[in-house]
Order: sequence, then C-alpha cells, then structure tokens
Amino acid sequence: MATWWGGLRGSAWLAAGMAAAGPAAAQMVEGGAVNLGSIMVTAPLGQTRSDIVEGTALLEGEALDRARGRTIGETLTGVPGVAATGYAPGASRPVIRGQSGPRVRVLQNGLDTFDASTVSPDHAVAAPMAGVERIEVLRGPATLLYGGAAVGGLVNLIDGRIPERRPAGGVAGTARLEYGTAARDASAFAAIDAALGRNLVLHAEGFAQSASDYAAGGREGRIENSFVRSRGGAVGASYVGDWGYVGLSVSRFQTRYGIPAGGHVHAEDDDHDHEEEHDHDEDHAHEDEHEEERVAIDMRQTRYDAKFAIREPLSGIRELRGRVGFADYKHTELENGEAGTVFRNRSWEGRLEAEHAPLGGLKGVVGIQGGRRDFKAAGEEAFVPPTVTDSFAAFLVERYETGPWTFSAGARLEQTRVEAAALGRERDFTGASLSAGATYRLGGGWQIGASLSRTERAPTAEELFANGPHLATGSFEVGDPNLRKESAWNAEISLRHRSGDVTGGINLFAARYDNFIFGDLSGGTVDGLDLVRYRQADADFRGAELELGWTALRGDGWTLALDGKVDFVWAENRGSGTALPRIPPISYTIGSTADFGQLTLRGEVQGALRQDRTAPGETETGGYTVVNVDIAWRPLGEEDGLTLRLQGRNLTDAEGRNHVSPLKDVTPLRGREVRLVGEYRF
Repeated sequence: MATWWGGLRGSAWLAAGMAAAGPAAAQMVEGGAVNLGSIMVTAPLGQTRSDIVEGTALLEGEALDRARGRTIGETLTGVPGVAATGYAPGASRPVIRGQSGPRVRVLQNGLDTFDASTVSPDHAVAAPMAGVERIEVLRGPATLLYGGAAVGGLVNLIDGRIPERRPAGGVAGTARLEYGTAARDASAFAAIDAALGRNLVLHAEGFAQSASDYAAGGREGRIENSFVRSRGGAVGASYVGDWGYVGLSVSRFQTRYGIPAGGHVHAEDDDHDHEEEHDHDEDHAHEDEHEEERVAIDMRQTRYDAKFAIREPLSGIRELRGRVGFADYKHTELENGEAGTVFRNRSWEGRLEAEHAPLGGLKGVVGIQGGRRDFKAAGEEAFVPPTVTDSFAAFLVERYETGPWTFSAGARLEQTRVEAAALGRERDFTGASLSAGATYRLGGGWQIGASLSRTERAPTAEELFANGPHLATGSFEVGDPNLRKESAWNAEISLRHRSGDVTGGINLFAARYDNFIFGDLSGGTVDGLDLVRYRQADADFRGAELELGWTALRGDGWTLALDGKVDFVWAENRGSGTALPRIPPISYTIGSTADFGQLTLRGEVQGALRQDRTAPGETETGGYTVVNVDIAWRPLGEEDGLTLRLQGRNLTDAEGRNHVSPLKDVTPLRGREVRLVGEYRF
C-alpha cells in the first residue's frame, strides 16, 4: 500500500514539475481559458465540468472543428489522459488512462455503438465523425452509472440525428468540404434540420470520404494498404413541444479500410487504385502463394434509434428520459481481396432515467438499463465462437449541496450472462459498484474535490472463449472460460481554478485492480502468429493530468491566450512488478491562440516522451514532437456562416510512433500535411 500511494505522490510531483515548464491542455480551450463551466450532458445530473471531481474533457465548436479526424481516436489526440490505439487510419479507438478495449465505453448519443471494436483493435468504431457536434469524455468513478465496461473511461459522441428542439427560423444546416495532402483524402458532409409546422422537425444528413495510402513522417514513404473509404447517412424525425420531445432515426454506415500489417512502403509517385486492388477480383486467385497477404476490412451497419424526454410527467418527477437502439452490424476481413472471416453483431440496448424533484436538498436520478449482444464469427479464422451476452442493471445517483460543499454518491447493480452454446458453456456474473465524492469551493474561483469508488466488471465473451488465429492482428488468441470478474478501487483528487484569466486544474488518480484481465504477450508463437493468452493478475494504475489556460492579452476585439496540457500514467502487474503492455508515455501540448473575431490563428507543439517501461515481450518506443498550425477565417463575421480553414499538421515532418498501437513498428505517424476545410452553417 505504501508503494501504491508513494507512486501517486510521485505522479503529483511529476505533474507539478512539468506544469512549471509550461504545458497545459490545448483541445479544450475556447477563447483562451479552459472551459470548466460547460454542462456535461453525459453526467447523470447535467453537472458542469468543474462540478465533477473526476477528470472530464469536452470538444465542441471551434475546438472540435480543429481536432476533427477520420476516427474518434484520431480526433481525441491531445485530450488530457486520452491516447488512441492507432491501429490503422480507419480504426483507432480511445485509450483512457492506459485502459482500452472492454474497459472504455464509446457511446453514440448515450447508447452503445453496437460494433465489434472491443473485440480487437483492428475493428473500427461504427460511429462516423462527420456529423458529430459534441464529444464528452468522462474518466474515473463518474462513469460508474454506465456499467463495468466503462470502468476505465467513457466517450459519448453526440449528434443531431434525433432533433431535440425546433431550429431557429425553421431551418438549419451544415455543409462541409475537406481535403488533406498526406493521404490525398477528400470528404464531404451535409446535414439539414427543417421544421414542419409548430411541432414536427425532420433531420437528414449524408457524408462520403476517400483516402489513399498516407505519407509517414521522416522519409518513411507511403504506408502501403493504409487506405480508407467511407460513406453513410441518417434520417430522423421528432415531435417537439413545451413538454419535451419524442423522436426516432435510422442510419447507415459503410467503410472499407486497409490493415497495413507488414509495413511495406512504396514511392511517393506510386498511384495505386485501391478500388480495384481491394474489391473482389478473380485475379487474386493467381497471386504468388509466397506474397504477403494484404488484409482489409469491409464494415457495414444499419442502426435504429428512438428517444424521448418528458418534463414533469408525474408529481415528484422533474424529467423522464428514455432511449433505445438496435443495430445490425457486419464486417468482413478480406485477404488479398477474398472474403475470409465474417463478424456479425445484432445488438440492442435501452436506458430509462427518472430525475426526481429535490427531496430535502437531495437531487438525484434513478434508472434501469438492459441489452443483448448476439455475436457471431464465421470462417477459417473465426477465433471467437458464437456468443450471446445479456445484461440488465439498475442504478441510482444522488447529489447534496450545502454551503461551499457538494456531496455525491452513486450505486449500480448489474447482472451479465455470457453464453457460448456451441461450447456448451454459460457464465453468469453479478457486479455491484459504489461511488462517493465531495467538492469544496475555496473561494476566488478555486475548488478542491476527492472521490472513491469500487467497481466490478464481468469478462467479455472474447476474454472467456477466444481460441484461434486472427490474421488482421497477427495473433493467435486464447481465452480462459474460468475467468473471474474484475474488481477495482478507484481514488481521485482534483484541484481547479474555474474563473478569471487563468483557468484549469490538476487531477491525481489511482486504481487498484484485483483479477485484472489482460492479453499476455509473452507466450511465443503459434503457426507464425503471436500467442496472446487472456489471463488475470492484480494490477495498479496511477497517474496525473494537468490542463491550464491563460488569457495573456486583451485588446479591442482581440485576445491572445496560452494553453497546454500534460498527462502521465503508470501501470504494473502487482504480483510480478512488471509493467502492463501498451501503456501510453507522458504526452504534452503547448499552444497559443490569437482570436480577432473573424480571424483565429493557432499554433501548437505536441508530442510524447520515450516509453522505456515495457511489458515482457514488448519493445520500447522513442519520443517525438510535432508542430501544428490552424488558421480559421470567417469572412461573413458570423458564428453561423462561412468558415474557411487552413491547417498544417506535423509541419517539420517528424517521425513518431504510437506506443499504444500494436502496429507501431510498421506504421509511423502521419507526416507533413496541409488540410483545407470549407464549412457553411445556416
């Protein structure tokens, strides 16, 4: 225990020392200061960022427009405490405080993304970034009410597929065109909301994107088989009134992307036509049997959603909220253009919340959540048998304010059943989670807080029953049907300054796991594939996150702000004392923004330090630094109008590798790139 808390104190000194050097948080800065006053709609009681003890992050507006990428992982690069799997340009999932996969929930409008992205890092998140209007990140015990699968963190992508209000003027919309040089990628997006009469609001959107192999930094050439092609759209409708709203939507998402395993590069002037290379073609049957296989993934999803919110439906209920979603998901792993393993996932999830009226100073939410995941894999490399996972949960959160104090507490009870009928195996788990926290307003805009929680997570079907080769990841995965549920104690301390020209804060966190489930990389090989065995060990995580913003100068219609961030996470197997695999290194951002109203200029330095604390069988990764600039011009001088954006990313063409990525040795980070974006909002 002394070692554990000693490491936490060390994290605090590390963060404080780097703060003195200047880094703080770039992506959450609006107008110079870190925005701690924004409401986090994902939080059960709609608290502001400063109200929540645990670390949170928010991307919207100008910050989101600057950061928007092809995937959620790419978009969140630079957010304190968040890294990305970076497996391929078409598949990059968030890693929060060193945790990923089944411990990090990615939601779309509060419900699951209904894909297979937790099964393997080469599987994309079925949530396109084109229409996302807001991204909320919650870390630590604040995620308790979304289940054990969110014990490491939670990312909620919020879009307007189901309108919640009537657009001002009756019609609103967005049109955006974008082009980037590093992968010769072009994309287009358009969306419109239109009111029919006083109450009915319709929504429609569509997008398309095409990117070829990307150019890596540091004279690495183009990374072969790193193309991405995506398209999709959605239609929705809502009935809106003074009492609330009720609505539904249907959406379609299709993407095909290459897996650049092997890391072959080709010259800058090579002009491969990926549409011809990767479509089904009889010529592939005659390829040299010794040629390395080129793997691509063709993913398709059709999704249906409905949700409602009713204000004061009954005495004592301030608001009743509900949502339900269903999706039919399929992705095919293509080997040299021929269909190999096919993954299918038919899932649904529903959630009902009731926010009660204040009771003796208590404000709270009670709710239930349930769902089913019917997952199948077919083909020679179907490393997971067909499984059905059913879950049901009930939860409660309460908040009490008195003077400068705010107290909160929450609880969740969750039942999970995982069945593999083909193996004649079934496992049942009951998980109980509790959390408590308190904040104290010190005056002068300062606030201090602390939280403690205990959470439990049931093993996933893949962790229990995987047994076979997985070509896309170059691994042979073996599960353990006798795994026990994980349990973890999480503690967090925060200090924030929420007003004035200097805003920001620091979060210190620690998690102590019993029966932590992880993929052991030290087992050798099977048929030339890396053997990955799922097993359990006790594990410790601890670290720190710091973000600061300073509005340094103000003039008549202009401001100059400095900002930055630094984060650090340390994790080890408590029994052996060895590091856990794929833990992100210390990362940082230092930035400056000059806002002249119609013109906004931003420059930043972003990077990571060397990661030399590695797990058995894992290699070290060197540090890197990239330089980015962003110029946004609004010629009409209106918030909703025309915006022309010129971006330079990695202007020094630095070579960098993402330590978290399983393909880090063959897929360097993207090299120098110029991006042009034109967007019109009305």
